[in-house]
Amino acid sequence: MDLDLTLSCGQAFRWRLEGGGWSGVVGGAEVRVGGLAMRSGRDALEVEVLGADPGEEALRHYFRLDEDPAIHLEHAEELRALPGFLPLLGLRLLRQDPWETLASFICSAAANIPKITSCVEGMAARWGEPIEGSMRRAFPPAEALARVRESDLRELGLGFRAPYLRAAARRIATDPHWSWGALREVEIAAARERLTTLSGVGPKIADCVLLFGLGRLEAYPVDRWIRRATMELAGRRRANDEELARWAERLGPGRGYLQQVIFHLRRTSGPLPALGPRRVRAVPRVAAAKAR
Repeated sequence: MDLDLTLSCGQAFRWRLEGGGWSGVVGGAEVRVGGLAMRSGRDALEVEVLGADPGEEALRHYFRLDEDPAIHLEHAEELRALPGFLPLLGLRLLRQDPWETLASFICSAAANIPKITSCVEGMAARWGEPIEGSMRRAFPPAEALARVRESDLRELGLGFRAPYLRAAARRIATDPHWSWGALREVEIAAARERLTTLSGVGPKIADCVLLFGLGRLEAYPVDRWIRRATMELAGRRRANDEELARWAERLGPGRGYLQQVIFHLRRTSGPLPALGPRRVRAVPRVAAAKAR
């Protein structure tokens, strides 16, 4: 696990470096992660918890320590040849709260990571529940932000995003049919369509919520960096976001995780080489004859 890469890559906005380690808020707790250490001959994540302890299993789940990221290359072995790709497999996709993820990515419209972080931390500081023993606060639920005035959100720096966030919070707080659990289970196209009925949510933000908040690894959010990277990998000069997402299906059911690695690789290493046409496994003549 590459802790620095995982917590600074733009998938979550409540982690910050403090005193040589990382401080983040997970649910109702401040979680301080100091790094990796040896415990009983194995690598272990050094963690201190302030507030309501979610428990070891919940933190293992949050950091996705129950999964080897390399499994996602099973359908995309060709990515191994990309210079600098394999070292980035230490990046973990966090399993985040879907409402906090949605609110964070509504704030992401036309904004950079420091701006998003400022908005998210500002909302937590003003309307979030205190965390015992910590100076930090939990992220406020939809019900709390649904009662906030638009002008107050604008004062925190949300600008044009303020009415979208407020409307989305009101919808989720009052709609008796809204179910995050259902969005984890239904066909991904239906889940995306449901999310895009929320104010301020387009396909890209919907896919970010599906991937980072709902664990839908088949989601493939396309922003400007992924658009460039995917067009290069596909050997295309022109393509819309939907075409790029369809091309990415060749990367298999874990393409959402691979997208995050490709995103970081493209930002830090420049243009990527084309992968070439998809290789199709030949069908033996005898089998083909029987099929006819």
